[in-house]
Amino acid sequence: MISHSKKLVVNGSKVTTLEHFAPVHKRSRAGSNGKLIMCPHCGAKHTINNFSWSTLKCKNCQSIVNKYDWMVDQTDTWRTPK
Repeated sequence: MISHSKKLVVNGSKVTTLEHFAPVHKRSRAGSNGKLIMCPHCGAKHTINNFSWSTLKCKNCQSIVNKYDWMVDQTDTWRTPK
């Protein structure tokens, strides 16, 4: 299982974080724009609008995963308002 995940882009001396996933915890909130979560089995990403569930079925690999095994995106820049 994946415990943390980061995707970094390095351009010269500038480092940019594109994705930063950490495990869901009891204080995880989706906010008004929703949150991106990642399946710990296949790495597929899904958007959710709330955390009021205990298990969720991955649409990609069809596995049923407990809430605290999912990975939640820690960056707020993946979905910028237009």
